Amino acid sequence: MGRESFAERLWGVLAKHTIIIVLVGLIIVFAVACPQVFLSGENIQNVARQISFDVIAAFGELVCLIAAGVDLSVGSTLAMAAALTMGLQGYGVGVAVGAALAMGLVVGAFNGLLVTKGRIVPFIATLGSMEIVYGAMLTYTGQRPIPGRSEWFASIGNGSVGPVPLPTVIMLVLLGTFHVLLNYTRFGRNMYAAGGNPEAARLAGVQVDRYRFWAFVLSGFCAALSGVLLASRLNSATIHMGLQTPLFVIAACIMGGASMLSGRGTAVGAALGVLALTILSNGMDLLGIFTYYQMAIRAIILIFVVAVDAFYVSTVHKRLATASAIGAKRAERRSIPRQQC
Repeated sequence: MGRESFAERLWGVLAKHTIIIVLVGLIIVFAVACPQVFLSGENIQNVARQISFDVIAAFGELVCLIAAGVDLSVGSTLAMAAALTMGLQGYGVGVAVGAALAMGLVVGAFNGLLVTKGRIVPFIATLGSMEIVYGAMLTYTGQRPIPGRSEWFASIGNGSVGPVPLPTVIMLVLLGTFHVLLNYTRFGRNMYAAGGNPEAARLAGVQVDRYRFWAFVLSGFCAALSGVLLASRLNSATIHMGLQTPLFVIAACIMGGASMLSGRGTAVGAALGVLALTILSNGMDLLGIFTYYQMAIRAIILIFVVAVDAFYVSTVHKRLATASAIGAKRAERRSIPRQQC
């Protein structure tokens, strides 16, 4: 019995803190393998700047996952936002950024309506909108890069506040905002309820479709904001931007504790998931590991994290089912003498 409880406790710690364990392990491995480069201030600043764009997109994806959905259009939305930001700068930076963010909101609202009103599975709905937005982006850009015109705007993506990159500062502000929104507001509690158990949430008076709709709107906005900042960083927009973003941010969210079965996940976990994957890629690049090997290593780590989580969840469910059965038997035994009397 003692061994079983220790094993259960061990699996519980692994499941709850998997991303921390993976992250610390990666830092130790690369710090030992290439300490002079990996631990240099320049590389740390580069990683901090690099994760900012993906973390912002991951926040929107996280809300969709919590609400029992998934958004595959984040990469296309990011690329289209970058293209609009660069292409409309002749009308002013404010107009260009406003148009890009508005486009993200429109795409998110479109996805939300397809899922809530059209009753289309989120995977299919956002897959379709991904192709629509990507096609619109190719048409708008003419399949050519669009250079920036404003040095001031380019300084946002490349600037710093002291040693901290400016995009990282923006990312940290959004991290605090989403953490408070999801954990300390009625909106966040209802979002978890809508994704975790829709039927129970409806019986409790939660308008599930409304929260799922706003989850996709937030995802579209975050993807567009990420595209705006990435365009500022590169001072250009290309048709290749955002191609790997959907799978990357979904994997990061899952590594950080979210679930494709909905109802779980935190903003901090999503940020740590992005950080872990970025450190993994950064460290392997520094070691000169072949690209195809990098893909395999990332896949193995993701499978390991998901397997630990799935095993822990199944163990918890079995324990709850066993406890429920034992409780039912005890209640039945207690009721027998009363019936005989």
